[in-house]
Amino acid sequence: MGKNDGVKTVSADKLPMISASFLVLGNVLGVGVLALPVKTGLSGFVPALCGILLVWTMMLVSAWIIAYRIGNRKHFDIPSFYHQEIGSIGKWLAIACNLILLYGVLVAYLSGISKIIVNIFNIPIPQGVIVVFYFVLVTSLVMFGMGILRKGNMLVILGIWVTFAIMVFTGIKDFNHKLLFNTYDWEFVPLGLPVVVSAFHFHNIIPTVCRAMRHDQKATRKAIFIGVFLGLIINLVWVVIVLGTLPESNLGVDNIYTANTQNWPANIPMSDMLHSETFKFAGLLFALLAVTASYMANGTGLFGFVRDLTHVYFKTSNKALAGALAFIPPLVIALIYPDIFLVALTIVGGIGETILFAVLPGFILIRLSWRKSKSLTTVGVLMFLLGSFITIFVLCQQTGITNLKPPQGTHVKAEKGI
Repeated sequence: MGKNDGVKTVSADKLPMISASFLVLGNVLGVGVLALPVKTGLSGFVPALCGILLVWTMMLVSAWIIAYRIGNRKHFDIPSFYHQEIGSIGKWLAIACNLILLYGVLVAYLSGISKIIVNIFNIPIPQGVIVVFYFVLVTSLVMFGMGILRKGNMLVILGIWVTFAIMVFTGIKDFNHKLLFNTYDWEFVPLGLPVVVSAFHFHNIIPTVCRAMRHDQKATRKAIFIGVFLGLIINLVWVVIVLGTLPESNLGVDNIYTANTQNWPANIPMSDMLHSETFKFAGLLFALLAVTASYMANGTGLFGFVRDLTHVYFKTSNKALAGALAFIPPLVIALIYPDIFLVALTIVGGIGETILFAVLPGFILIRLSWRKSKSLTTVGVLMFLLGSFITIFVLCQQTGITNLKPPQGTHVKAEKGI
């Protein structure tokens, strides 16, 4: 026998770097991309670009911190992770934020997909009917048909990529670069930051990437960087196309301001502006595939999370009870507030995801590097402060303490000289 016979090397077991990177990329390219140009576009292209790059950097560093602290753990869940890193306060804060995240995204998905169907195709059916129909379909798949998603997962991902590519290539029909550089309003940058956080949230996949890289820290960091960098490029391409097509404000409804006030995903005003059946159907299919895949992934996570909570604190493993507690609240909220798509993503990104994947990792980095590395401590402090600012801003916005929003007509000057 040769000296290596029967012995597996660590490198032989690793998933190829590009495959691990695509795991990250697949989680970055989701329904959040439809909200990104609408919320960031209110400030103008250059301020939006600066805000996106700032938050992207924060989310990348936080992912590296989490990957570093995961080590070679066989089991990972967010509350337990923060319990070990920070203590009981970390655990309970993580539980609260995880519930905000999971409930919030389901509300956003139900509202967003029904809004797209009603507005793009002018279907004479109440939006609530579409919400209920879609809810029954995807929730049933979560409860009883996850095997279907697993078997067709690659086809779903391929469909998301193809439809997004079609949206990009057909979306440049009315592109006008002058729209990108006409008006800058830096004071509105904070309005878009929570949605940027949501668009670059992929952190739940980090344990999978760590295992795929056999807990090789350098390889894991590289895979995460490649995946999230590709996600940045793709998201920026989409933002450029939308902001170079839709004015910030005009006399009609095909503009960033109206999309923001109506809580529309970007493909609704884009479809009306372009008059392209190809773009319209590609946008609908992209939204359906991205929302369905995300709903099932997050719905499964929420169902399991609630089931664990009911088992621990209510001493019951009743599946029906856990299902009702997990899925009925998002349905009720989506029916009561059908126009909540962008608001829900703002709350999810600005509170749930920002605390979990910016504030707490920043605190961990400060604790680990204190008196050991001044540069790392500075990075941790900046992450903590930026994350805290986003969360406080969203809380103030939602409670009415501050109401930063552009008044209608503020950006009509964006039309001049075009």
